[in-house]
Amino acid sequence: MSNASETPKLAKPCPPCKTGPGMWMATFADMAILLMAMFVLLIALAETAKQRNTMFSIPGENQSAFGTQDLVESDLAPSGYQGAEINADTNEGYEEVVKALAKEIKDGKVDVKIKDQRVVVNVDGSDNPNSDRARVQQEELEIYTKVAEVQRKIKVDVKVFQESEGTTSDSEAWEEMFSAQYRQIRGDLAQAIEQEKAEVMREGDKIIVRLASQGSFRSGSADLQQGFTSLLDDVGGAIQDVQGLITIEGHTDNLPVGFSLRFRSNWDLSAARSGAVADYMLTKYSFANGLMVSGLADTKPLMSNDTSEGRSRNRRIEVVIDGKF
Repeated sequence: MSNASETPKLAKPCPPCKTGPGMWMATFADMAILLMAMFVLLIALAETAKQRNTMFSIPGENQSAFGTQDLVESDLAPSGYQGAEINADTNEGYEEVVKALAKEIKDGKVDVKIKDQRVVVNVDGSDNPNSDRARVQQEELEIYTKVAEVQRKIKVDVKVFQESEGTTSDSEAWEEMFSAQYRQIRGDLAQAIEQEKAEVMREGDKIIVRLASQGSFRSGSADLQQGFTSLLDDVGGAIQDVQGLITIEGHTDNLPVGFSLRFRSNWDLSAARSGAVADYMLTKYSFANGLMVSGLADTKPLMSNDTSEGRSRNRRIEVVIDGKF
């Protein structure tokens, strides 16, 4: 008979208990992930609220200069307005426009005012049948040219309207202004055009600055080449004061992207290249309406992709200025 006080012995020893995190760690990890997702959504919503344009809008450095401000009636000059504070850039731009058009203002041909944080130039387009139409058109063209030149020096938008016997011909005034912008861009990029590094063309309501792919990016890369930045400097200087929505478009050929950890397709590559161009321009220049970037891959070829020449032509960056925006 065994002693009852003796401890019974097991046939096999108990294996050691497994160590590791407690069961509560799974719940804690799930909660942390949900919190992180919530903060990401809050940040995304805050950034979206700041964007008043569509997706991919990149505001210029002076976008804040055109913030909230009470409207100034068109029949009030800035010096006589005692209400809301006038934006310094708007006031300076008004004075520059008045200075450039001093002769025309004295002759009663134009009237310069401020409206909605813009400088508005009303051109008197008289329909007097006894007037020399050719001379009148030449005078109006000189006015538009002066306005285009002063627009390049100031940071505020200038709108030109042509009045004819109490009515305003918006289409004629817009056409003259947009044509002046087109000629100004071609003049500023004359050397690049001559060297076949750029093309400047007009298609209806749009001005297109097409940049050759040669020397812009390495194959399958969105990193700007050193030699390409000087051309971007010239383009940025030529378009920084234009009126209209500026979109940087990236285009590729139809060859699929090779092995790349960064780009899965030509869509990714073309969008990244247009973004790189926009980022660089914004470090040097300011754009009142900001910049839009767009990656179009191989959807808009200029030539057939069946030849190396055609593929080289299709790989390009285009700066599109939409004057009807």
